[in-house]
Parts: sequence; C-alpha cells; structure tokens
Amino acid sequence: MLCKDHDEYQFEGMIMNQPTARKHYHDIDGARSLLMFLSVALHAGTVYAPSRPMITTNTARHEFFDWLISGFHLFVTPTFFFVGGFFSVLLLSRRSVGDFLMNRALRTVVPLVSIALTLNMVELYLRYIDTGGALSFIGWIGSPAFIADWASGKWQLHLWFLVSLVPMFMLAAFVQAVVPDKSPVRTLSVGMSDKFGGWIGGSAVFVLVLLGLAAANTANYAVASAVPGSHELIFPGFQTWYKLIAEFPFFVIGVMAALSPTFLANLCKWRAWMPLAAAAALILQPYPENGQSFVTAAAMLFANQLAIWTLVLFILQFFHRYFSAGGKKTAWLADCALSMYLFHHCLVYIFGRTFVGVDWPVWLEFLAVTAASAITVIMVHEYVIRRFAVARLLFNGKTDIRQIRATKQPSSDAMSTSVPPVAQITVS
Repeated sequence: MLCKDHDEYQFEGMIMNQPTARKHYHDIDGARSLLMFLSVALHAGTVYAPSRPMITTNTARHEFFDWLISGFHLFVTPTFFFVGGFFSVLLLSRRSVGDFLMNRALRTVVPLVSIALTLNMVELYLRYIDTGGALSFIGWIGSPAFIADWASGKWQLHLWFLVSLVPMFMLAAFVQAVVPDKSPVRTLSVGMSDKFGGWIGGSAVFVLVLLGLAAANTANYAVASAVPGSHELIFPGFQTWYKLIAEFPFFVIGVMAALSPTFLANLCKWRAWMPLAAAAALILQPYPENGQSFVTAAAMLFANQLAIWTLVLFILQFFHRYFSAGGKKTAWLADCALSMYLFHHCLVYIFGRTFVGVDWPVWLEFLAVTAASAITVIMVHEYVIRRFAVARLLFNGKTDIRQIRATKQPSSDAMSTSVPPVAQITVS
C-alpha cells in the first residue's frame, strides 16, 4: 500500500509485524524535539509566575508568566502523548512484543529511574530546605518528608509524563500480543482509521472533527471524574486514574494516525486558517475556574479541549509543511531532546534559586535562567552523555557510543537502523 503525492506521508505495509518502508519522520521528530526545548522556558516561567509561589523563594513575579505557562501547558504535553502513540504502533510493526518492551524499558524506564534517583532528589531536597527543612541531605533521606515525597508521587516532578507513558506502552504491547495480525478486530481498527482519515480531508469536516475531539475529551474528563476514587493515587508513589485517563485520547489519536496513512496525511494537511485558530486559542487560553456554575464550567472545559486540539494539530501541520526535509540540525536537535527534557528541571530550580538575591528586571532574570539551564544541558549532553557509554545508557537509554566516536558528528542509533529517530528517544 503506497500512494500519496510528494507532499504527504508515504507508508508501506502498515499492518502490524509486516515489513514497513524505512522512513524518518523529521517533521514529527522536529516538533517533539522543539517542544522539549520549550519545556525549559515553560518551567523557567514557573519561577516568576504569581500563581506558583511554591517554586523557589524568588519573589520577582509578573502576571505574564502565568499566561506563558498556561499557554504552553495547552499543547506541549498533549503533543508528546500523540507522538508516543504514533511511534508505539510503528515500533510494534517492526519488532516483536518482547523487543518492543525491552526497547521501551531501555529508552523510557532507565532514564526515568536515573533522573528520579539523582537530579530529582537534589531538587526535592532544595525545595525541602527552602520551606524550612533543617536536615542534611543524608538525614533527609528516609525522613518523614522524604517518604511523603515518594508516597505522594511528588518525586516525579516533570517526569510524570514518562510515568504515564509506561502503562500506555504496556497496553499497546498487550493488545499487540493478544490480537492476531489478521483478526477482524485489527482489520476493523485499520479500516475505521483509514475511513475516518478520508473524511477529514475538507476544511468543513475538519472543523467538525476538531469539535468532536473536544467533545470526546470533555466526556472523557466527565466520566473519569465520576469514577469513585479517580483522584486518588492508584498505588503509593504512582498517579491517579484521572490523570492517566485525561491524556489517553492523545495517545489513541496517535495510534490511529500510525494505522492509517490517509488519516495522518489529512491530519497534517496544511490549512490556511489554522494559524489564526491556533493564535486565538493561545491568546484566549480558556480554562474552567472554581466558583463557576456547572454549565459554565462544562462550556469552559469544552473550549479548553478545543483549544488544546487546535494547537496540537496546528503544530503537526506546521512542522509537516516546513520541517519534513530533516538535516543535520534536526538530527542534533532530536539527539539532544531527551537530555534537555530530563536535566533542565533541576537546573531551572537551581538557577532560579541563584537569582533570588539578584535585583535584575524580572524579564532579564527569566531569560538568564532559561539560557543558563539550556546551555548547561547542551554542555552536559555534548561532553558527558555523548562521550561516556554509562552516561549515554543511564540518561538517554542508548548504546551508540561507538557510532558517535566513529562519525564524530551528531547522531543517534536511529540513524543507522530502521526505527524512526523520534521512536528512539522516548518522550512527550
């Protein structure tokens, strides 16, 4: 099955466990990578947002940063979940279930655990000190405050996204294992995705799809809220059922996009009005608020989900239109993205803490914290992660040090295998 013109995606044999054309998805990889870098600005904004007084003891604040982080939250993480679903299908089409799980453990679980036990513990200890804690770092480990951080799930900090992806990967593997390749269920899933993809080619229908996706998300939230105990941790240290369910629709749409080339092509088809719609969503930032009536809150939740889907799909369309060619810069960005995601959070806190006693304009401090954090991660990535096999494995889940040394240029093991580069660097 191979068709579509030069401006659209080309797939071959997209049925699970059948050979597929080797293709690098530079546009989706570029979108994911850039959003990883934007996460630095997002979290640097929390240092100066009036609504986040618990982030360091820095008292320099401005309302703009509330707007900034609220806007970023609309599209950054949902896009990551779409990418996670999309490349789960592609990986399962090229690997056995066991290989898939091993790959996901290597790319996701190993870096997750490595950062959780190192930099996240440093940040949590600094937060403990900033709120009046008096114990030494060694004394803090095993203390009631330490146990509370782990039991409540606070240990995750920004890693909650990777924690959420793990059960989704396991679900994808389970479905792949129990549903035969040529079963009616699998054929129906592919057929429905393909048929749905054919419907959304026109702008009018695409608008209806946006409204439908927003309505589905709203209903998903409503159902999740109605489940008894949905806001309680599934087990200590993990996450709530509500949080897992809230992000799942983006993963599902990513799966559908991987199953159907038509669906992905029309989903990423450039529409001239989408930049205006995305700009409106980013400027207005509809969110439900406490104290609103049920009807108003429901309407605002629907508007919020509509804004999210508009921004996510605009990002996919934008990168498909302008960044499909790839290149060395895109490859480097992709290789550094996971390091940026993992390391920046603690660095933002440290640099934000450093500027507590500095009387600079808040805008300048924000730019300094963002730049210092990003540059530090880049230096660590280039001079540690890409040079030492143990660091590469623990914090990037990769074993390609020999290839890096041989080529002496930005690379990932994805560049020498059939697995798309974005699937090699698990995110978000």
